[in-house]
Amino acid sequence: MTSSDIRFSVLGPLTVTRKGVELDLAPRLKTLLATLLVAQGKVVSVDRVIDALWNKDVPKTAVATMHSYVTNLRRAIEPDRPPRAVHGIVDRQGPGYVLRARPESVDAEWFVSLAERGARALDSDPAAAVEDLSAALSLWRGPAYLDLRDSEVVAAEIARLESARLEARQNHAFALIAAGAATSAVVELEALVREDSLAERAWELLALALYRTGRQSDALGALRTARDHLLEELGVDPGPALRAMESAILNQDSALDENVSPSDSRSVVTRPLPDSTPGIRVPTPLTRLIGRDDDVAAVGDLLGVHRLVTITGPGGAGKTRTAFEAARRYGSGEGPWAVLLADLTDLALLPSLVGAAMGAPFVRGAEELITIIGDREVLLVLDNCEHLVEGVAALAEMVLSRCPHLRLLATSREALAITGEVTWEIPPLDPEGPGVELFVERATALRPGWQPRHSERELMAEICRDLDGLPLAIELAAAQTRVLSLEQITDGLADRFGLLATTSRTAPARHRDLEAVIEWSVRLLTEDERELLGRLALFEGGFDLEAAQWLTDRSRILPNLSALISKSLVRSETEGTPRRYRILETIRQYAGRLLTGDEAGRWADRHLAWATELAETASRRLRSLDADTWMRRLQHEQANMRAALGHAMVTGDVDRALRLACALSWYWYRTGYAHEGISWLTRTLDAAGPDHQGRGQALLGRAMLRYLVGDAVGGNNDAVHASEAAERSGEIEILARSLPYRAYFQQLTGDSALAQELIQEAARLVPAVGLPWVEAEMMMIRGQITRATGNFPLAATQLIQAADISDLCGHDWASISAWWIAAKVSMDLGEAERAIRQAAHAVVQLDRSLDVTSWLAVVHVLGGALGMAGRAKEGAMLLGAVQAIGGRVGYSPEIMDPVDGRRNVAAVRSALPEDDFRRALTAGQALSRDDVTAMARELVGDAQGDRGTRATLPGHR
Repeated sequence: MTSSDIRFSVLGPLTVTRKGVELDLAPRLKTLLATLLVAQGKVVSVDRVIDALWNKDVPKTAVATMHSYVTNLRRAIEPDRPPRAVHGIVDRQGPGYVLRARPESVDAEWFVSLAERGARALDSDPAAAVEDLSAALSLWRGPAYLDLRDSEVVAAEIARLESARLEARQNHAFALIAAGAATSAVVELEALVREDSLAERAWELLALALYRTGRQSDALGALRTARDHLLEELGVDPGPALRAMESAILNQDSALDENVSPSDSRSVVTRPLPDSTPGIRVPTPLTRLIGRDDDVAAVGDLLGVHRLVTITGPGGAGKTRTAFEAARRYGSGEGPWAVLLADLTDLALLPSLVGAAMGAPFVRGAEELITIIGDREVLLVLDNCEHLVEGVAALAEMVLSRCPHLRLLATSREALAITGEVTWEIPPLDPEGPGVELFVERATALRPGWQPRHSERELMAEICRDLDGLPLAIELAAAQTRVLSLEQITDGLADRFGLLATTSRTAPARHRDLEAVIEWSVRLLTEDERELLGRLALFEGGFDLEAAQWLTDRSRILPNLSALISKSLVRSETEGTPRRYRILETIRQYAGRLLTGDEAGRWADRHLAWATELAETASRRLRSLDADTWMRRLQHEQANMRAALGHAMVTGDVDRALRLACALSWYWYRTGYAHEGISWLTRTLDAAGPDHQGRGQALLGRAMLRYLVGDAVGGNNDAVHASEAAERSGEIEILARSLPYRAYFQQLTGDSALAQELIQEAARLVPAVGLPWVEAEMMMIRGQITRATGNFPLAATQLIQAADISDLCGHDWASISAWWIAAKVSMDLGEAERAIRQAAHAVVQLDRSLDVTSWLAVVHVLGGALGMAGRAKEGAMLLGAVQAIGGRVGYSPEIMDPVDGRRNVAAVRSALPEDDFRRALTAGQALSRDDVTAMARELVGDAQGDRGTRATLPGHR
């Protein structure tokens, strides 16, 4: 019986069929099987299997019972397996168990493969995309792991698959629209938004599909419904894509026509309304308003269309100043009058306060206020509404409904949330521009004649970044220049609440120091909201809904998170899916105090558990078809990963520290964080000691990173020690993975005989592991070692095999590496034009990838090939780009690949006079990654040439 006879189905209830017959598995066996399936070919330790089977109620006989479950699962899946067979489908390996299933035998993996292929065809071949995406979605028989949905074992995997399913459904609808089947897309999208009312892209596509079927009013209605759902459930406005779509439909933008592709249709932008003219009667400021011109104009535009506009944002963001400036510029009607609510505590006095602002101080209630306003065209500014938001909202709704020409401009840390309200969230200042400008202006008011040097402006920008671009915080910091240097202020921001206080005698109490600004907002929270804010403060650099759910009751997360967003204590970042949230650093530092010592430790442990689970899930996917998705996921979470690693090390949680560092090692390799990765892996290895079961994997991860920084000797030592640790623990996968790299390191250091011996041993062992991506890496390295012997045709054949295996399993790094080496083989043969096509192809393939190191390596080879082909100026420019971009990430292909790297430089340098070489190198240093990729596209040639890439390998003419 082979794994090809077995089919595992998880897109619905978990089922296993053998030769077409469904197996009857007991619930515990399904849990065991799910644990192994989720690991996707990785070893699952005995402890983790026991945790999965019994969670907290572990019996004393757990180990023996677990072994019997494994035996029963083997008998069910592999009834014909010999009793002492070493390898099968379910195997004992080292410290745990592994399930060896071919990707095509697991419906989830086949779904991901088809969905990814369909996504790639969206723009070029919509009909093919429809076919692939239809096939992918047809594999679903219900929610993923339907019969195990209450088990924590599959929680992360369910989230991954359901997210992929949503994206595939949206892509399918997109493809239908592109293929001219907008009516079919409407049916599909209407079902989708009924199921997930917060799927903004689905609403956007539904509006486009409705518009293309001639239903413009229905398209606008769909967008209004989307807005209502987002406001009701999350307290946020639609993202820019939905707003742009609404504007385009209202204007019947030609970009939405049927002869325009959907991708172009989605590039429509809103058109600004005319500026308003200045007004009067609000306090005249004593200082210049800096960095808010766009906000003032936007608020003025909104006032021209809507009768209630509320400026929201965190304390100290400049809401009041912006509102007053926008009101002054709005020239229609009477006013504007400012109603200052900050010191009002008795709601019964609210109508009187409004009347007094208008010059009628004896108003006795709402009815009298309505009589006074009547049909007059009036603009009122209601400033600081957040502590009276319900009372202000009730009065606003009443007077607006009965005074048809009244306009209200409110400022509040929380929207009034009544019908007809439009909100404008005021963003932080750009630290590099307006932030520094504000700092300089306020500081020079205290030190007339001071002209900051460039280095001092850089320090100011750093201070402004640390203060989240909050104008009040920047002003308070600038005030400290009277007594402190910029360096002292920078260092003092670790205790920003003690540092940033003002001596202004007239500033409101809530604005006299930074702590009071935040305290004013936090005091208005409910106990549940305050508790959640304290926990969310553990996230650094932002978080998504799934992450937040790890730190709270899942059923209560949306209402409380929505409240924190509404009250401007959490920011919702509207770009991207899933939506991310962020707490400004100043608020985060204050919120961190809301947890007591024991509580803080408990929830920090939970944050560490989330980070470890996410990183390990990502690690399993980084060599698969959805690698880019998980690279971007980890990119978003780097600050959180560092915080989690730091917490694990401080608290002595060595196991999870090592697990987390191991899981991140491949991400660090591909994105160029080599020195950071080496540091973390070294610290965790030192803490774990020589006998830790995760040592082999950690050493192998560090070996790769050491190679990246040019330390081949250190890398080889780590790879040898990884092999030794794997042999002791019986981890066949680590042993199989380490052997090819030991061979490669020996080749680099000049021992070709040992390199050949090791790669032959690897070739015998790797197939037993059953992981295609390991085989792809081994074949790629084998081609490199064969190349070093001078047998170029055989090397080319091995590189083709490596690329083919890589493409099938989605391991794009191994495929790109094969092309990188193939280009070197062509240069060995003197075939410069072929090398150019190969390297350029690899650069284009990496266009949207986060992989920095591979991109720099192949661009370096491309530069050398251009030099060899007599196009040395272009080659020098590419070397200059590599030098500049590599310098920013701390990676040099020339150091990592000393022999071929020097050859690339020499091929360019020898073909140009020294002055010309220097000029071209300098010009190249100004190129961006997009600029270089555009050059590579031109070198690749037309689309037909792109599809014939196999023919560009040496030996295949």
